[in-house]
Amino acid sequence: MIKVGMIGCGGMGNYHAPVLAGLPNVKVVGACDLIESKAKALGEKIGVPHCTDFRDLLAGVDAVWVCTQPFSRVEIVTTAAKAGKHIFTEKPVCNEVAGARKMIAAAKRYGVKYMLGYCLRFWNPYRLIRETFASGELGELVDGWTRRFMPMDPRPSWYGQQDKSGGVTLDFGSHDINWLLWVGGPVKTVFAQTRRVRDGVQADEHAQAMMLFKNGGMGAVDISWSSYASESSVGLVGTKGAIIVGADGKVRKKIGDAPEQIVDADSAMDINPAGQVGKKDAAGKIQAVARKAESIQEHFFRCIEEDLTPITGAQDGLQTLLIVKAMMESARRGASVKLPAGR
Repeated sequence: MIKVGMIGCGGMGNYHAPVLAGLPNVKVVGACDLIESKAKALGEKIGVPHCTDFRDLLAGVDAVWVCTQPFSRVEIVTTAAKAGKHIFTEKPVCNEVAGARKMIAAAKRYGVKYMLGYCLRFWNPYRLIRETFASGELGELVDGWTRRFMPMDPRPSWYGQQDKSGGVTLDFGSHDINWLLWVGGPVKTVFAQTRRVRDGVQADEHAQAMMLFKNGGMGAVDISWSSYASESSVGLVGTKGAIIVGADGKVRKKIGDAPEQIVDADSAMDINPAGQVGKKDAAGKIQAVARKAESIQEHFFRCIEEDLTPITGAQDGLQTLLIVKAMMESARRGASVKLPAGR
């Protein structure tokens, strides 16, 4: 049984805590927030004690689940790592590169797992699309893209402060960038533009970027808080085929001259312990495999139990942050930015 303490009892803490409390191999033993009323409310919700100092949790846990703001995590993560506690934090890894490097170094020094909440790698259709590409079915990458518009007004909260949230590019768009890194690998060049659309907004609220991958191919992200309509689409084009999801949610796949297929993403996403798509039988159906697709929460604890490297490790989060910073620099300069080798 893995004992875990919740640190940060706002929206994401309240989202994750009941899920963790329902896992058979996990016991949530405490909830912490600087605002005592929030800690108390979550503690009562899942039936655990609460506190306002995260250090009070550390002696009695094996891991911490950190849902505080990215600009307030460095001390929490480094202290927990020094105490030998495994760490899950919400994304992004941090709002500054120096802080991210410090936390990653601490986790490495003290030998603890450190995973981030980049959930697109665990959700369909994003997982199915990437695994289809990783199987080689699409050939080499030509282009990959995501478009996600989530209308919201960041002005009333810290999301509306560029120095704290990083605006839509870091807080929201880093999901998409992280996913594209999973597909295309390291990025060599970025060109981006950002925009503050509404009066009084102090953080970027619309952004678009193109990335060139070191291994060939290109990627693009188009993200918005300021759009009036919601939108979500994603796709990959390869040298042998393409797989695309439009706003209607249908997964369309076409390989070479074969007829286009509409893919049932959920039925196609049985996953074996190695994280591979299950093999098809003679009729084209996915065979039974040893493990079904797991949630991001289940994956973190399996990494602890089986000593695995997390799919969304903190080092990937650092690479994502470096690309976001390059996007911001590109937008300021109005020119493309090359990312340094050996990051």
